[in-house]
Amino acid sequence: MKYCPNCGTELNADAKFCPKCGYNLMQGIPKSDEPLDQRLANKINQMKTDDEFELQLEKAEGMNITRAEIKKRAQEKLSGRYGEWCKTIVLLIAANAIASFLLRLASMRFLTNSYYRLFGFLNYFSYDYGYGYTNPYTGFSQFLWFLVMLLAIVAIFFIAALSSAVLQWCAIHTLRGQRADGLKIFSYFVRAQKNRILKANVLIAIYTFLWSLLFIIPGIIKSASYAMTNFLLEKNPQLSASDAITLSREIMDGYKIEFLILRYSFFFWNLIRFFLFTDFYILPYQNVTEIQFLEMLYEHYVKENATETAE
Repeated sequence: MKYCPNCGTELNADAKFCPKCGYNLMQGIPKSDEPLDQRLANKINQMKTDDEFELQLEKAEGMNITRAEIKKRAQEKLSGRYGEWCKTIVLLIAANAIASFLLRLASMRFLTNSYYRLFGFLNYFSYDYGYGYTNPYTGFSQFLWFLVMLLAIVAIFFIAALSSAVLQWCAIHTLRGQRADGLKIFSYFVRAQKNRILKANVLIAIYTFLWSLLFIIPGIIKSASYAMTNFLLEKNPQLSASDAITLSREIMDGYKIEFLILRYSFFFWNLIRFFLFTDFYILPYQNVTEIQFLEMLYEHYVKENATETAE
């Protein structure tokens, strides 16, 4: 690895100027009484803020760009267009709220039913308006609420899986200069895509969940492996769900850490998502930033493979 003799910044092998301090690398080592290792130590001590300590994507030649630059490009693409995302975000919040309410209601009723049946509180009756006193906690009602509870869990799972797909496709549309309409995008998933996008995102959710059972960390890493799936499905309408997942794993190999650092640089933004109105800013910003990174990585992958083929 090549380093700048002036400030110690890591450089590409063919660099002629240091991107950090602007030093002309063709002039040789500058005269200085301070040893190089001391200058490097001083440089590290100066890295105190996130703005100064920017992740350089060193592994991808031709992708020398920082997180701050990727985020800046995303904000430029979103300038004046946050309003396009409002309907999509409102619908996703409403769907999650309804499913969560049904889950809480069904769980409470099921547990209450089970409690009275297990502990024999058969003297708990309600008056049935002319038909006498009846026991409201029957085996049928217990089974019914259990079924509703299972359906609510499945609904939450599918909503989470498809929410990610809809938001990523909205981000792709934003980068393409198209309108980010989540309802039309979801309709497109169902009608025009022969369920390949639905299948891909459900498979991703299942795989990630299963990997997460191994102490969470494997699930987080695998989520990075599958991150490019929706981008690839949009890029190539003929690509199947399983092929898109496989290709995503191949392209993301060696770049998962960079992607996760970019994703979790929004950690503090996501902490304030407790206040739902912040979703209207955070969700577009984060998703467009991530898709911006994935698009650059895809272009690099295509260019790299074209070069290898030519050789």
